[in-house]
Order: sequence, then structure tokens, then C-alpha cells
Amino acid sequence: MIRTAARFDPLHSPQQMAELIAQISGESAETVRRRLRFECAHPGRSVAQDFARHGGPAYQWGPHLQSFYSQTNAFLYELAVWNRNSVKARMRRWTCRLFRRQGASLDVLSIGDGLGFDCLYFKRKGHRVTYFELPGLCERFARELFSRNGADIPILTDPSAIEPAGYDAITCFDVLEHVPDPAGMVKTLASYLRPGGRLFVSAPFYMVLPWYPTHLRASRRFSGSVKLYEQAGLRLVDGRFDWCPIVLAKPDRDDLPRPKRGALAVRLTSPVLMLGRLGAWPFCPVHLIRRMCNRPF
Repeated sequence: MIRTAARFDPLHSPQQMAELIAQISGESAETVRRRLRFECAHPGRSVAQDFARHGGPAYQWGPHLQSFYSQTNAFLYELAVWNRNSVKARMRRWTCRLFRRQGASLDVLSIGDGLGFDCLYFKRKGHRVTYFELPGLCERFARELFSRNGADIPILTDPSAIEPAGYDAITCFDVLEHVPDPAGMVKTLASYLRPGGRLFVSAPFYMVLPWYPTHLRASRRFSGSVKLYEQAGLRLVDGRFDWCPIVLAKPDRDDLPRPKRGALAVRLTSPVLMLGRLGAWPFCPVHLIRRMCNRPF
């Protein structure tokens, strides 16, 4: 559990956010504040500009992209702004409300939480949370965030360390559009769930736009696809109409989950998202709406 001492809360303190990014990145506090303000005004531009300097084709998986992930610090800024965004905050709150339908205290695995703010929120709500992220600056940020808050949150960086069938719920927000094999990853995520467990997932496959050069064009074919998850043995049970997120259950032999009204909303909006398989530009308003929902630094 978390100690009751004064919280270190970068989500509500731009000064604390800038301080921790400066510590992790080695950049000056003045540079960090400038870059945070720039990213807030132009979301996604930090990563896009750094990607252009790094070189290599956008929207394609390959050694150039793996190298970029290991070298850039731009995701610190993108994720700092995104986690303060009201859209992301709503996803966090909505997910936690659905956790309560499963039980008062769940074993939760958060895949690709980046800076760790989702894990910290779920922990404060009484759940037993495990953080998984690849080694790097974001993982170092999360370690420091948990430490300063006295949060006992296990940190995993090796997939082989994840316990099969060990979790009541898994969150995977804005990850699948970055991986070369989404179908394979969904099957792996399903293997981590206990029978009756839930996968909460948000994957904007359609956002193959200049602000997101690390989103893979080859995965656009999954935009609006529930079948991607059903092929892994999961069943759609709930979700938001904008798919941020959708909820899928791993059936229990004795208790097949009954879909909620949100599942119907997801299926009704599926044909709209399928337009993303043809091109991303119709979804530019989504990017603009998210920009308007940023909280200033």
C-alpha cells in the first residue's frame, strides 16, 4: 500500500513533472519546460521531429524503429502531456470503475504504461498492480514515480517474468498500434488472464498520421476489428463507443460473461473505425480533439 505522506504528484504539478523529466533525461529544467509547453501546443510533434532527425521510413517496423525507441527521449514529453490530457484521465477513471464490478481488489497487469501513472492510480484505488515496460527512460521515470510515492508496484521488463494465467485484469492502452504482430500479442495477453479475467485495450490503429510516425501502417487492417481479439478466445463484454477502451473477457467454463450495453456501442461504431483501413485523414479531428483536451504546462 501507499504511505500517507505528502504525494509526489506530477500529473497535477507541472513543476514536479519538469523536475523528474530533467532528472531522468539529463536535460536542463529550462529545456524541459520549453519542450513540455511545445508538446502541449503541438501534441505528437516531439516524437515526429526526433524521428525525422533519426532517419528511416515512417510507419514501418524495422531496425531503424527499434534503434529510435532505444535512443529517443521524446516519448517522455509526449507521454507527460498525454497523461495529463482529460481524455486519458477519463479512460483511467472509467477503467477503474469497471474493475470494481469484478472485485474490490484485483491483480492487475499494466502493459506499456510508460510513465506509470495508470499503475499508480490503480494502486491508490486498492488494487495489486504490476507494471510492465521495456527498459528505458520511461521505465526509469516510473521507478522514480513509484519510489517517491512509496508505492509497492512490481516492475517487470522481461516478458518471460510475467505469470501465465496470473491476472484478473490487464490494461493495454495505445500499445498494439506500435507492435509488428498485434494478433500474436493479443494471444499472449489472453494467456496472462485468469478465466473470467478482463482485457482493457485501446489501440488507435487508424492513427497513421504525421504526428505518429511509430504507428505501423501494416496494422491499419485491424482498425475496427473485434475479430482480432475474438481469435484469441476473448469475448467482447463492454467498452466505450470511441473504443477508448474496449473490454474483453476470457470466458470461464462455468460463467460465460454477458455483454453490457457498451459492447453494442462498440459493435455499432466498428464500421466507422474500419474506414481507417483505407486512410487515416478522416480521423484528423480525433487528433485535434485530443489537442484541445490537453492541460497546459
